[in-house]
Amino acid sequence: MNLPHRIEIIEPKKLVGFSITTSFQEDKTPIVWRKFMMRRNEITNRISNKLFSLQIYPHDFTPDQLFTKYALAEVYDFVNLPNAFEKFQLESGKYLVFAYKGKAENGPELFKYIFQTFIPENNFEVDNRPHFEIFGDDYNPSNEFAEEEIWIPIK
Repeated sequence: MNLPHRIEIIEPKKLVGFSITTSFQEDKTPIVWRKFMMRRNEITNRISNKLFSLQIYPHDFTPDQLFTKYALAEVYDFVNLPNAFEKFQLESGKYLVFAYKGKAENGPELFKYIFQTFIPENNFEVDNRPHFEIFGDDYNPSNEFAEEEIWIPIK
């Protein structure tokens, strides 16, 4: 599998949106994204049209555990937040970044390759910080030409 990648140090970011507790088996991702997409236009201080799909995994995570999933947009500050929106402060850190083009349904296979093959073969060490994907406002998960970036925290 040929996956273009780069290493990047991200600057701290202020993000706002919604979260849900889920698992890979019970995947509630569509629920949190529907809620976010219906209300995203209420966010008046967005920096760009980029969206963040962010995961907080427990330490020593295994695929059958619960984790927190966020649907977020980046903002200039946390002033005048719409009602019920959550704040998320993403800290600076080093990330392994993959450019991916394709349907979201191929995600499990892609992530399996990244975590079981690519990372070990290239001697990267995953850090215990948020994992996230970035895509545009017009992202369609069922489009075979959909583009996103996969950000994996590394030490």
